[in-house]
Amino acid sequence: MLYRNYVKISFIVIGLWICCQFEAHADPGAIYTMINVSSQQLGLVGDAHVIKFASGQVYVIDTGNEGDSGGKKLVSHLQKERTKKIDKLFISHAHRDHYGGVIDLLNSSIVVHEIYFNIPYKEVCDQERPWGCDYDHLMNLRQLIKNKGINLKSIHMGDTYNPNKYTKFQALFVQSGVQKDIGKTDINDTSAVMKLTYGKRSVLFTGDLNWKVGEFLTGNAFDLKADILKVPHHGTEGVVTNQFFDAVQPKIAMVPSLTSVWISDRSRRIREYFYNKNIPAYVSALHGDVSILIGKDSLKICISE
Repeated sequence: MLYRNYVKISFIVIGLWICCQFEAHADPGAIYTMINVSSQQLGLVGDAHVIKFASGQVYVIDTGNEGDSGGKKLVSHLQKERTKKIDKLFISHAHRDHYGGVIDLLNSSIVVHEIYFNIPYKEVCDQERPWGCDYDHLMNLRQLIKNKGINLKSIHMGDTYNPNKYTKFQALFVQSGVQKDIGKTDINDTSAVMKLTYGKRSVLFTGDLNWKVGEFLTGNAFDLKADILKVPHHGTEGVVTNQFFDAVQPKIAMVPSLTSVWISDRSRRIREYFYNKNIPAYVSALHGDVSILIGKDSLKICISE
């Protein structure tokens, strides 16, 4: 089964073509790119996602780890695309493989106007010491952001950001890790769930959402349906249930992960779900930077070289 799934993924790549420039006749709303900020050699995974709108605004969701395998890759991609500024930078949750690269961005020539990041309560963060959340590191990052004169804002459930009058980017769900209706959760489940909508097309960004909050969202009539799903928690077990995937009904799955992890038992259920549903899954370490040109009624997949 592992080999069968790997072959199918490889076959998908062969049929793709290089694109990812706005086309005036194609009514584009945005180009969404999953940046490969994972390192097979170092065994590091990370999330980094860039949305460039036809209006000229640029949003970034997560930045990968700090350094060569993370934030520097993101900076390199942005510079290659001649991106000089980021209008809004969103950090889904307080794990370094999602926020560490902020340091690389702030040390680059790229101007960051606003950062949205819910820094967790110390008691929630300290539950994961020394292996997960590092509160002291977060405080140092907050000070660095302040020293750079950048606005640091919180993400609240229901907040809506409009890069243009045709496009909506909304915080679908946000929780602090201590809500009574859900119970005690970890830092992964504090991930801000964000949804981009343009015309009839949509993208769901899920951070590292795991089964507990995923189950809550599935059972409480949230509008999870989306054409493109950023698969949570690098597609590894512990992640949301198949019922969550059923609610999203994605046409495309984007998986920030290592090839070795994706074809391992840790990702078996998630990998087989998309395979059996005939939903193409693009894995960052396997496919590199993957972009989707989003029109009101269309999607075009692009592999960056």
